[in-house]
Amino acid sequence: MQGVMRVIILLTALLAAAAAAAVQHPRKKCELIPHVEMCRELPYNGTRFFLCSVYFPMCNEKIPIPIGPCRPMCETVKRRCMPLLKDFGFPWPAALECTRFPLENNNEAMCMPGPSADDSAHPIPSREKLKEKDDHHRETEEDTLIEDKGPLDSRRGGHRGCPVDHIYVNKSAACIPVCTAEHGIKGLQTDRETASTFLFIFSLVSVVMTSICVITTISRRSDRSPRSFPETALLNCAAAFAGSSIVYLLSLLYREQISCTSYASHQLFIVSSVTHVPCNSAAVLLYYFGTAGRLWWIVLAYAWHSSSAPQGGHMERLRPAIEMLTWALPLLFVMAALVAKSVSADPLSGICYVGAASKTQDSVFNLLRDVICVIITAVPLLVGCLVRVGRSTLATHHNNPGSSSIFGVITLLYLLSVLYYMLSFGHGAVQHSSAWDRSWNLVSAGKVLIDPFLGVLSAGACLVILLRDVFTTYRSPLSNKAGYVPAVPRIPQPAVPSVHTYTSTPRNNTIM
Repeated sequence: MQGVMRVIILLTALLAAAAAAAVQHPRKKCELIPHVEMCRELPYNGTRFFLCSVYFPMCNEKIPIPIGPCRPMCETVKRRCMPLLKDFGFPWPAALECTRFPLENNNEAMCMPGPSADDSAHPIPSREKLKEKDDHHRETEEDTLIEDKGPLDSRRGGHRGCPVDHIYVNKSAACIPVCTAEHGIKGLQTDRETASTFLFIFSLVSVVMTSICVITTISRRSDRSPRSFPETALLNCAAAFAGSSIVYLLSLLYREQISCTSYASHQLFIVSSVTHVPCNSAAVLLYYFGTAGRLWWIVLAYAWHSSSAPQGGHMERLRPAIEMLTWALPLLFVMAALVAKSVSADPLSGICYVGAASKTQDSVFNLLRDVICVIITAVPLLVGCLVRVGRSTLATHHNNPGSSSIFGVITLLYLLSVLYYMLSFGHGAVQHSSAWDRSWNLVSAGKVLIDPFLGVLSAGACLVILLRDVFTTYRSPLSNKAGYVPAVPRIPQPAVPSVHTYTSTPRNNTIM
């Protein structure tokens, strides 16, 4: 009942508003529909669009006449509303006579056909269910007519198969998640806060630990010989993931400016069809540093294997070229991701990622990349382990600190971490629903936290090696000098007794 009275009152109010506007403002002008409060809270799709298109038609500077509704839409609205108007004794307004509007949109007369037949063909509700229907529509339907963008049908979760806290946008023909879950279920907001908290903690720890490693390395550069190539590769790996962690921290602190955009009075996450420079920049930086960090893991594995070989050291001669190639190669991956338009915001973490636009792109740009890196990294790790098992390398360890087994252990931990990440992808592929990706669990945590976790792992290993070097230096100050060979200890020799030789002379026994 309340909804019926609201429709009738708004019909009368719109007539009065149009008459007043004609008297006070004889000159017509274009005005954005969102600024007109009367066209924002009507309960019926067709009624709302029809009334707004009659009294506030679409206009454009290039078209001399306003564009109103088409006659079929007027007849549909009249057929649905007339029974209610008759019940309360109201006739159909003369200003809304359907013969005033064009029959169809053509070259001679332009008009707006309005909502589709599916939206307007529903039977009119009975009086008993009128209040229930009105409340339901008021909670779920938020249609908005936007100039320059055309009609946009925004629907809160449940319509057209959209999940909770998603808006269906006709322009994109997709369900787009909203940035805040305040209107949705409480668990979704809790999952988002949990994901953001873990992501913030891991990223902050990665940045702090890497900063300590870099500062310690710079401060000790004058006190020791140049670092081995495996140590340099590990430090570069930690620096790469620290760069991605900084981008994570900025994305979390400025989430609404980076990952969200204002669209039809809603704050929606960025999707691949929407060009947003901050989101694209954050996703590109994350993908670049993440790819560079994985390439440095590969370099670490091969450098460790080369240092352990009997005649190793050929990678030391190629160190400048390898370093330049490792930092430059991820740019090719970044360009491919931009061409494919694979950047989108993740609804769970609120971070812009490369590959988040679809599962196919996620598999190509993320899963396939990690599969290739795991295979390439596993080869030198396996060969190095077999070589160590088959022979003793004690002398090599003593002369080459880069051949320490700790680098092999670090590479193995990287492989195990990425394998878990790949299993998370496999689990998501066999699930028919994407609920696991939208909620916080072990599967989604493995996908969200993989880069910050690898940053913590590489920075922690770098700290362990630095502490080992410091301990070794203070224990034996001369042991770190190049070419140092322990001197032969001077053991005091026992005293050798002197040997006296006597010549026998004949004794004269003559008695004087």
